[in-house]
Amino acid sequence: MIHYVNVSLRDLIRVAYGVRDFQINGPDWIRTRFDIEAKYPTGATEDQVPEMLQSLLRDRFKLQLHHDTKERVVYALVVGKNGPKLKAAEAQTSDYSDGPHRPGAPVRGYLQFLMGPSGVHVMGPAVTLSTLSETLSHFVDKPIVDQTGIQGQYDIDLTFVPENMLRMARGPGGRTQGPDGGADTHSEPRTTIFDAVQQYGLRLESRKAPLMLLIVDHIEKKPTEN
Repeated sequence: MIHYVNVSLRDLIRVAYGVRDFQINGPDWIRTRFDIEAKYPTGATEDQVPEMLQSLLRDRFKLQLHHDTKERVVYALVVGKNGPKLKAAEAQTSDYSDGPHRPGAPVRGYLQFLMGPSGVHVMGPAVTLSTLSETLSHFVDKPIVDQTGIQGQYDIDLTFVPENMLRMARGPGGRTQGPDGGADTHSEPRTTIFDAVQQYGLRLESRKAPLMLLIVDHIEKKPTEN
């Protein structure tokens, strides 16, 4: 059974075609959310879910698209000059059972993030650097692309202040503001996303890189009836 709750058409396209969010070029309204429930055809496996989602998008939403490659400015996640300092995952994703997931427990291979007074806390077990790059892309103004060349799965735990929060804190004139709106001369320096990745011996560099884009030519706002 395929069962997705409160997912957008953009999410479905991303999973169906194996691309990242910033690679999808389409109308803003494809962020409209739906509940999707469908049965596997007889003999189908989980590996065939992307193909089944492609069929669903074509048949029910009349999706038409094409691929293109364009050079874009990105942040490249690369290894720092002193080498990586990553913590190998204590348990790989393949080591976990397929039993019920305990509510609130970290999901293997995925990152979760929490907002707090000190910024964003990003954490997750058995995460690839590709997944880390995709997640961190939500907090900067350019896509982050993994160019470390490092394979494997790692336990990740980062805390940083996103760029938009830093801009708000600085206020007019670029000075960090205190609670009373005046200049803040007492707070500890704020950790940026660029600082945070350095704890793992990594860094973010602005580079130009060719990106494969998925261009949505046509898609219906409402699905056809079952």
